[in-house]
Amino acid sequence: MTSGEVSKKEELVDAAERQFSEKGYSNTSVDDICDEVGVAHGLFYYYFETKEEIIEAITNRMIHELENILAEIVGDTDLRADEKFLRFMSTAFQSKREKPYMVSYYNKENDPKVYYQLFNKTVGMTTPYLTEIVEQGIKEGIFNTEYPEQTIRFWLNGRMFFMNEDGLLNEGLLDDLKAEAFMLERLLGTKKPFLSEFYDRYDDEIYEFIEKARRGDRDE
Repeated sequence: MTSGEVSKKEELVDAAERQFSEKGYSNTSVDDICDEVGVAHGLFYYYFETKEEIIEAITNRMIHELENILAEIVGDTDLRADEKFLRFMSTAFQSKREKPYMVSYYNKENDPKVYYQLFNKTVGMTTPYLTEIVEQGIKEGIFNTEYPEQTIRFWLNGRMFFMNEDGLLNEGLLDDLKAEAFMLERLLGTKKPFLSEFYDRYDDEIYEFIEKARRGDRDE
């Protein structure tokens, strides 16, 4: 693929992301995406067989960008382990904040394989970095667990159940997420709470994000 072809493909992905953010996934057509870029349908289908493929491209790009940021966080020698964990939580949330359509899309997808593929890819990427943060925290006396990698994997896999079939429609979702943070602190053996700071800081924004995702979920 030439540099020009890569650029045009990226233009289509950028346009799709803007259209999805503005109108939601279901309310955006291939016509809308092509019209914004100013290309014919043929070029769209040259790069993507379906509209679903372009949201997967957005997802892959988001995961790649998150991995780069996470690597920087882990490599920052000026931060304590708990500070790194909080920065990861903040970064992960901010990367999704403008993409509530992705939550509703994966939540409503009829084929669960699509969701599990995304989930497994994300867990596989984040686990080594978060394990390194926990291991740092053990050395610093912030965390106390004999199983840093297993703790992270169990936690990440547990998050899958918060976005199950009825996840977005669960009025207690935010409380569930706070309870999840409480339990993770216990698993990590922290001497004092630290994840509660994240929810205290972003409580309103998280609720707004959930509401946007719910609206997209109901529109589909």
